[in-house]
Parts: sequence; structure tokens; C-alpha cells
Amino acid sequence: MSHAWIEWLAVFTALTAVGLGVLGRRITWIFWLISSLLYLRIFAEAKLWADTALQLVFMLAAVWGWLRWGRQVFSPGVMPMRARLVALTCACLCWLALYGLLTRMGGQAVLADAFVGAFSLVAQILMVRQRIEHWLFWLAANLMGVGLFWLQGLKATAGLYLLFALLALVGLRQWQRQLAINKASS
Repeated sequence: MSHAWIEWLAVFTALTAVGLGVLGRRITWIFWLISSLLYLRIFAEAKLWADTALQLVFMLAAVWGWLRWGRQVFSPGVMPMRARLVALTCACLCWLALYGLLTRMGGQAVLADAFVGAFSLVAQILMVRQRIEHWLFWLAANLMGVGLFWLQGLKATAGLYLLFALLALVGLRQWQRQLAINKASS
């Protein structure tokens, strides 16, 4: 299978995963697992080490999400302001740490790669925990990813990340609606 076909298959499975995530469907985690396996190879070949390592985290998160979302009804929640600040601080500290590590490793586009990795990590954790704010972390990571992947020659993935950014806005709105429905019915 050529690199281009693998990238397009990864794009399809990732886009499907996000669409199912917007709807709060448990099966989203199966598509995340498949997409992560494909992107593990793609990012390793591109020497985007943070994104390569992130795929391993995404695979673990897919298992965690599958198990967690199977035990509960889809019920998005909102984080208190203090928790939001903690999440943002963690993302920024992780960004700095990854930047230092990737610089020593000689990766490509390390500042952007570290940003995408750090903010995606926090977004993934918050997504598994069904916190609405995860969409904002995804938005930031995805917008940075558009430029990163375009400049690395991964054009289909850059397009995917642009769609991801738009879907993050749709997902935020959808999860806000679901939260309002859940509050009205309780």
C-alpha cells in the first residue's frame, strides 16, 4: 500500500471518528484506534516525533474511551474555571517540555509539533472524560496542525486538520445542546 493511500485511509477513519465523537457515539473509539495505527506509521516516516508518540497515547485513550463510554450514558459536562486553568497550564507546560525533548531529538518543525502534541494530549483526556472544553483544545491543536502538516508535505492530513478545526466548532455546539437537554430533563 503506497504512502498516499495510507494517508487517505487515515484521513477517512479520523474524520469518521470525529463525526461520531460529535454525536457522542461510543464507536468513535474504534475509528480512533484504526486512525491512530495508520498515523503512527505516517508520522514516524515524516519524523514528527511528538505526533508519532501521540498516536500511541491515542491508542491507549481509544481503549480507555471505549471502556468508559460503555459504562455511562453520554453526558457532557463543563469544567469549573479552576479546572480549565489547570488544563491550560498542563497543556502549556507539556508544550514546553515536548519542545525541549524534540529539539534534542532533532525532529521536524519542533515548536509546532510539540504544540499539536501537547494540546491534543489534553484534549484527548478531556474528551474521554466528556468535558465540553476538550473541543477548544482540539480547535487550537488542529489549527496549528494545518500549517504543520502542510509544510511537511502531508497535504491530505493538513486538509483533514482544517476539517477537524471546523468540526471542533460543530462538536462544541452539539455538546452544548446535549448538556442543555440533559439539564432540562433532570
